[in-house]
Amino acid sequence: MIRRNCQRGFTLVELMLGMTVSLVVLASALALFSVSASVGGDHLKKSYLRSQLNLMTTTISDEITRAGYCFDCDSSNIFIRTDGLGERSAILIDDSATLTSGDCILFAYNHDNRNKPVAPLDKDDAKGFRLGTDPNNKSVIEVYENWNDIANWSCDSSHWRDMTYDRLVITTLAFERQSLAVIGSGNKSQSVQVTIGAELRTDTSIKDEVSVTVNIPNVDG
Repeated sequence: MIRRNCQRGFTLVELMLGMTVSLVVLASALALFSVSASVGGDHLKKSYLRSQLNLMTTTISDEITRAGYCFDCDSSNIFIRTDGLGERSAILIDDSATLTSGDCILFAYNHDNRNKPVAPLDKDDAKGFRLGTDPNNKSVIEVYENWNDIANWSCDSSHWRDMTYDRLVITTLAFERQSLAVIGSGNKSQSVQVTIGAELRTDTSIKDEVSVTVNIPNVDG
């Protein structure tokens, strides 16, 4: 006589238990994926913000390094600036040759290496960066844009141009001067610490700050 083994299926309780376990595992996997995606998205945002801050600090510091550069001066350096009080320096912070910190910097250099430059400055010699606001009253970094020669070359003048992107809100722009007397002379060398802080306009929880110190090789005389 042939015996046949009867195959039994799952009971309803077993099926429901299996489905419940599967749903728990699936929910856990989805939650983990969601967290990973969120963390990954924040990382990309932070990387983007840091790259923009590095780009801005490099652009500004490379320009400041040239402050006072004359190339071929016979006696006096016309690129050393004089403030409203008669003080002289390669850089003016908030229009002053003696203030140690502020959110605006002005300077000049011989941008085209012309021989024996004489006053007045060429309009493209005049440079500057400051903290300003855009039409939506959001803080931005502005770069000096000469207009009518250099009649508007001051920290509180108009016709400065935004240099930051719409995706960023600048929270900090600071310039801090340190001076060091040159041994054996009345001249002094300087360094400037540039600090820029920003946050993403669409996600203000993503914020960062970068500082860099710029040595100015052209001494004040």
